[in-house]
Amino acid sequence: MQFVDYAIVVVFMLCVFTAGTWLGKSVKDVQGYYNAGKNLPWWAVMISIVAAETSVLTFLSIPGLAFISDLSFLQVCLGYILGRFLVSFVLLPMYVRGNIISVYESIQEKGGITMQRIMSITFMFTRLLADGVRLFAVAIPLSMISGLNYSTSIWIMGIVTVVYTWFGGIRSVVWMDVVQWIIYIIAAFFTLGIAYNLLPEPGAIFSTMAEAGKFKMFTFSLDMSNYSILSGLLGGAILSMASHGTDQLIVQRVLSCKNLADSKKAMIGSGFVVFFQFALFLFIGLLIYAVWNGATLAEAGLTKSDEVFTLFIINQLPPVIKGITVAGIFAAAMSTLSGSLSALSSSTTMDILKPLFKLNVSEDKLFRISRFVTLIWGVIMVGGASLFKNMNNPLVEVGLSISSFTYGAMLGMFILTRFFKKAEVWQYVVTFFTTLFAMILVIQGTSIHWTWYTIIGLIVSVITEQVLVRLFGVKTA
Repeated sequence: MQFVDYAIVVVFMLCVFTAGTWLGKSVKDVQGYYNAGKNLPWWAVMISIVAAETSVLTFLSIPGLAFISDLSFLQVCLGYILGRFLVSFVLLPMYVRGNIISVYESIQEKGGITMQRIMSITFMFTRLLADGVRLFAVAIPLSMISGLNYSTSIWIMGIVTVVYTWFGGIRSVVWMDVVQWIIYIIAAFFTLGIAYNLLPEPGAIFSTMAEAGKFKMFTFSLDMSNYSILSGLLGGAILSMASHGTDQLIVQRVLSCKNLADSKKAMIGSGFVVFFQFALFLFIGLLIYAVWNGATLAEAGLTKSDEVFTLFIINQLPPVIKGITVAGIFAAAMSTLSGSLSALSSSTTMDILKPLFKLNVSEDKLFRISRFVTLIWGVIMVGGASLFKNMNNPLVEVGLSISSFTYGAMLGMFILTRFFKKAEVWQYVVTFFTTLFAMILVIQGTSIHWTWYTIIGLIVSVITEQVLVRLFGVKTA
């Protein structure tokens, strides 16, 4: 990187820091801190949802996926759209009517405070491990591109993000997500244009890629070990229903819309934007494949497909564009971190601290507690991410796939408490942990593709709870 590239990154960081803290000036209470007073425009929330689910690993690894295969991943993206329709019409009405801050508050009516706490703690553990690893993962390409060491990259992102999240809560998070999404999409289009201009004969190369099957999108197969139209639509839909209907990271955003109609527009619209976004990054991967004349990973001097985009940035992008792209990588990481901090803080305060200690305190004091919890989570997450530099890849892979273990069980609890008769609290607890154990066996002991994991978890959850109810019954009040 040259001086101008560093200047671009520094200016970006200063602008985000200034704007994020300025937005926080109007936040005066817990409602404003965690759901922005329910007055955010749906289109901003829509973009924020997309930014939240776009980690740096998505930014960097999706081009590599197309480089080594084709466009089959878009089958899953179609399922994502379907899943968001399901969330909008099945789960969102319940959340909006309940006037809740944490999505896990909706579990309490049937599952009791015990299941609310278990769900919340599971979310915290999942988010802390997965996003801690993601923060470390972004330091690897940033170190390769910019020359900054791992810890410096993590703490620069962490300090800026923690400060504006601490000041402004979800309002700052959403509006900064919008800015950061625009930055990394601009970076993607610049990269796309440069890659296209590097092609000697675009028409002929596209024909060659078509013949090689690189544009293949649909696979009509019952093979459960790979992408297919069935696993994409069904698996993607149920996964999206879990990730966008039971994860506080996403639900907190849609609860900041003005009304249910706006929440639905934000949720459904995000599915179409995500489809476009994945198509964009996959197409970048195809162009890199063409620029490198169809080279394999080994021929390109790489060991993993995740390294494809990073190597292209280092070797092919000119000054200024490289700086914008590095800013885009920072942006993707910061949107993930800020959303996680706000979600962790709201879940900790509303699901754990308030009921556990019976916090019957003034609104002002609860607001100060909320900010303090945000700061504590920021230190834990950023500090924890720095520790991963001494770990090996297997732990990293576990951290990134942790949601695969939990989403089926969590969605199962929401479905059971929403559509089935009330069971005993212990039956919900046994069901939840039985499902988690079953998913460990499935993920570690079979070759079933990850798109099926949430479906399997949901099925195990429903069957287990119904068996327990029929065997032991339910006490009537």
